[in-house]
Amino acid sequence: MTIIPPAAVAANMETELDGRSSSVFFVLSGPGGTGKSTLIRMWRKADPDIGYIKNVTTRGRRAPDPASGVDDEDFFEFVTRKRFREMVENDELAQWVNPQPGYYSGTPRQPLLDAIAHGRDLLFDYTPQLYLNLQRAFPEQVVGVFVAPPSLAVLRDRLTGRPGDQGAKLQLKFNMGVQDLSYVDMHDYHVTNHDLDETLETLRGILKSEKHKLARNPDLRALYETMKDRRQMLFYYDPAGRRLTDIDETDS
Repeated sequence: MTIIPPAAVAANMETELDGRSSSVFFVLSGPGGTGKSTLIRMWRKADPDIGYIKNVTTRGRRAPDPASGVDDEDFFEFVTRKRFREMVENDELAQWVNPQPGYYSGTPRQPLLDAIAHGRDLLFDYTPQLYLNLQRAFPEQVVGVFVAPPSLAVLRDRLTGRPGDQGAKLQLKFNMGVQDLSYVDMHDYHVTNHDLDETLETLRGILKSEKHKLARNPDLRALYETMKDRRQMLFYYDPAGRRLTDIDETDS
C-alpha cells in the first residue's frame, strides 16, 4: 500500500526536523565565593566550543587562586576609568555596574551580537545585578541560574580562605553576598554547589534542555505551522456521555 501524505505535508517529507536553536546566554549568578568561576573554567575545558566574553573592569588584578587555579586574566579585561567611561559614552557596553566606590564592571556589546548572529552559546559569571541588567538587554537569550553555597557558613569560610580580601573588604564582600539572596526568585533555576563535578553536570543538563525549547527555534516552529491542519481539534467535553456509546460495537 502506498501512503499518500496530505498536500501540506507532502512538500516537507524530506525536510529535516532538527532545526537550529538560537543562542543561549547562560548566566551563573550569585554571591562571590560560590564556585561560579571555577565551574566556568571546568566547563570551558570540557567543551571548548562554548563561548565566554570577558568582562571589562577597572579594579586591580587579583593573584591566581592557589586552590582552584582561577586566574583573573581568564575572566576580565582590565581598563582605566577613563577608558571605561569612553566605553559607556560610546554605547559599547551591553550592561555595566558600579558595585563599590571606584569599581566599575561591564560587558562588551559587540561580541554578544556576533554570538547571536552565529547561533553561539555563551557562559557568564555574574552577580544578580549584572545578570538582571543583561536579561533586560537580551531577554530572549538570557537564562539565569542562581548558584548557591551549601550554607552561608560555607560561604563565609570560602571568602575567608580567598587570598587578597581582608578586614573591611572581606566583610563588605560577605554583606554583598547576603544581599544577592534577595534576588533568587528572579532567576530561572537554582543550583546548590555541593560538589563541582555534580554541579557542572546539572548545569550542562539545564543548557541542553534550554536548547531544545521550541521557543528558541522559530524556524522549526514555522515549519510545523505550514503542516498544521487547522480543522483538527482536541475533544474534551462529553456532557451527554455519548463518546463511548456512539462507538459501533458490531464487527465489520
